[in-house]
Amino acid sequence: MMQEQTRLTRSTIENRLSKNENEFKGFDIVGQDLSGLDFSECSFENCNFIECGLKSILCEGTRFKSCRALSADFSFGDFTEARFVNCNLSLTNWRGSYVSGARFEDCKLTGANFDETRSLGIRFSKSILANAFLRKMNFRKSELEEIDFTGADLAGCDFRDAVLDRCRMSDAHLSTSRFAGADLRAADLGELSFSTVANFKGAIISKDQATELLKGLGLRVV
Repeated sequence: MMQEQTRLTRSTIENRLSKNENEFKGFDIVGQDLSGLDFSECSFENCNFIECGLKSILCEGTRFKSCRALSADFSFGDFTEARFVNCNLSLTNWRGSYVSGARFEDCKLTGANFDETRSLGIRFSKSILANAFLRKMNFRKSELEEIDFTGADLAGCDFRDAVLDRCRMSDAHLSTSRFAGADLRAADLGELSFSTVANFKGAIISKDQATELLKGLGLRVV
């Protein structure tokens, strides 16, 4: 039987922070407005942030493990070097946030909005970013492992010299994205056609992918 979570309000959280109590485990924080609070170097485990207002919070070096934050607003916050592990962050809003050096591992980010984020050195692994808004994000020289980009908006993203290991990009929007030097041999690029092939100019692909590409262009491979 699942243990009932203790509910926290903004005032109780502020009280804990004032006492340097930086570890939060098993708390229900659903729907709270925590905008502007400083959670730097805090740790959250099994906490529920669903539909929380977290605008402009400071989370530099903060750790989140097994937390739920569906539809939470993380916009204009500072998540430099923050780490998220096994979290459900679907439909979250990160617009205008600093996420440089942040790490997302085994996370669900379906429909998440990363518009206008500062993202140098951001890392994703074994995470779902289906239908996410990731325009102009910088993935240059990144190692991306088991990322589901299905249907994601990747227009203008920089994937140059990146390694996409077992990543899925079916139906992703790739207009003006750059892949020069990117290793896509272990990626699922979906159905390639004449209209999409230019997006992968300069990328490294496998022989099987090249064969599928030629078929998509209407050529017979014998």
